[in-house]
Amino acid sequence: MATFVGAVVLSLVCASDAQPTTSTNAPLAEISPGVFQIGLVRLDKTNKSVQFPAVLNMDHGLIEYLLVTTRGKTHESLLKTEAAPSHIHVAMLLLGAKGAAQTPDLLKVPTGEYHVNGPGGAGERNAQLLKGDPIRIELAWTNAETAKTVPAEDCVIDLQTGKAASRGTWNYNGSRVVDGTYMAQQQGSIVAMIDDVDAIVNNARKGHENDQVWQVRSNFVPSIGAKILVTFQLEPASGKTVRNKPD
Repeated sequence: MATFVGAVVLSLVCASDAQPTTSTNAPLAEISPGVFQIGLVRLDKTNKSVQFPAVLNMDHGLIEYLLVTTRGKTHESLLKTEAAPSHIHVAMLLLGAKGAAQTPDLLKVPTGEYHVNGPGGAGERNAQLLKGDPIRIELAWTNAETAKTVPAEDCVIDLQTGKAASRGTWNYNGSRVVDGTYMAQQQGSIVAMIDDVDAIVNNARKGHENDQVWQVRSNFVPSIGAKILVTFQLEPASGKTVRNKPD
């Protein structure tokens, strides 16, 4: 398996024309039965989960991303991480995650988020190209000696409802490789709140194309710089990803 993973990592690294946040040629190491480490990313085959460290990057304001790398769009992301997107993707592939089909239509979409006020109303059309396996995302931190583990969406306000974003799954589309470049590695986009074909994970909730909907839940998140453990949990295969309805 190590040989296979090494080949996949090498292909993703060669596909990237940007400097990675951490060394992307880190070896895969088994640290306990069924638990492997690659760079800052840990995968648990038994629990079908991937974990990596991040920090709180914003404690108020509108956001377009839940998570980016330290080289990504940190001015509009709740969290940031030093973990390499290629390592996260390889770990998810080893768990059996299936991303969006790399169709010609997906590959020709211009880089960048698709806002509700974007030209041609491209948001909903491009969202259809992003469908992959459903995952759940959990965030864990310790605050005043109290440990807390919550669904990631609990940290975001949905201004359409005035409540925390609806609980449910996220869409693991896996980003894409364009002209030999693994785009998540280049752009630093990991989890997008509004449609981004180059992010690894996209928001599946109503308002996924609207950059004026998602806001940090300021009275709930820890302080800026707080250490956060991010968990991606692969959901059982269901045949298709169903969009969540807001509470």
